[in-house]
Amino acid sequence: MSAVVESVRSLWVPLEETNLLVPNVAIAEVINYQPLDLIHDGPDWLLGCLRWREQELPVVSAEHLCGFRFPQGDRGSRISVINSVRPGAELPFYAIVTAGIPRLFSADEDALGESVLGERELPDTVADVVRIGNEEALIPDLDKIQAMVGAAWGAHGK
Repeated sequence: MSAVVESVRSLWVPLEETNLLVPNVAIAEVINYQPLDLIHDGPDWLLGCLRWREQELPVVSAEHLCGFRFPQGDRGSRISVINSVRPGAELPFYAIVTAGIPRLFSADEDALGESVLGERELPDTVADVVRIGNEEALIPDLDKIQAMVGAAWGAHGK
């Protein structure tokens, strides 16, 4: 007997200008914002790095990777540590800056609105855009983002 998955446990991740919708297992931990060690010669979306669980992690701007302006990092910002989506990846984690604490969301056919990806041009780091009520959420292409972050991080000898 096979079970049909009717909903996906997800996290609604607030950014300054938009939101992300990611599977619950994508986020390892959410921590308070802390100053980053800057990386001066990397891509502009690579904000810096931080020490987390005895390892250095790259911290990126999800907004910038997804076609929005840089976040201001106002009060209430958090850092969400993202799990690798690539089995055997050299980079098991990276982090994004968020505008608050992600909240649980059960993504099912009734909760998810229509795709609105075709309404504007976004980079290939965005797999889809859905409207939920009066808000929009980007569904990021985590595989593409991780490949970009891994390449940039590796270029810095990290």
